[in-house]
Amino acid sequence: MKKIICIMLLFLFACKKDINNKDKKILKNLGKKSFKNIKEFDFSNPSQLSELPSFGEDPSYIENGKLKSVIKKNKHKGLGRKFYFKDKGKEPDESEMEFTIYLADNFQKNGASNEAGKFSGFEGIYDNSAGWGGKKVITQRSWSVRIAHGRENKENKIPIGLYVYHFGMKGKYGTTEVLNFYLNKKQTYKFKLYIKLNEINKKNGILTFFVDDKKIYNSNSWIFRNDKTVHIRSVWLDTYIGGLTPSKYDTYILMDNLKIKW
Repeated sequence: MKKIICIMLLFLFACKKDINNKDKKILKNLGKKSFKNIKEFDFSNPSQLSELPSFGEDPSYIENGKLKSVIKKNKHKGLGRKFYFKDKGKEPDESEMEFTIYLADNFQKNGASNEAGKFSGFEGIYDNSAGWGGKKVITQRSWSVRIAHGRENKENKIPIGLYVYHFGMKGKYGTTEVLNFYLNKKQTYKFKLYIKLNEINKKNGILTFFVDDKKIYNSNSWIFRNDKTVHIRSVWLDTYIGGLTPSKYDTYILMDNLKIKW
């Protein structure tokens, strides 16, 4: 009898352990985003740029397996390329981008105060009268989200944040989310930006930003759009100093290991 009881107890313990392991696995996977598509760019070959067409001024080029964004003295722009989702099929309402970034030692040195520069992000600009360049979104079918940067602080570090043009915005320029996070120059970081557009007439758009896998921003209350025909048009690869004040030096950033999921 004792032998039977011992066997039953061992069986129950094994079952409980198995259930606990399953529960842990479920909890671990809970909330993970599942994307059907992924596109990666390691910038090992200039031919990859054919899937990232340039627009406007774009002095970027591939050097030593990295995408180099050169900004000349008295200039603003070092990169202007886009990955258009329509070229791969349907424009999504949810996407994630990841890349590494390296800043030159004179990037944003003696830059202008109260001017948000721009790194890469996403856009849904269907109407060029809004969603970028000081063009306020009122009722237009447009929005954009880019990672922002400012002038170096006293410790020679670069503050970063998010720069968002969205439905219902108050000012002429994009809404800046200050994150109290700073980058060392001449150091490689991994950025990851996730977005999910809001449902129409709901304030439930999601925006999450990671640096080196550390979550530094998360919000689920954005209104990016007010029209069901508005989606995520492209991943917007951008490097821009200003505002209105250009770079005071010849400078650059390096981008590598770009991954786009949707």
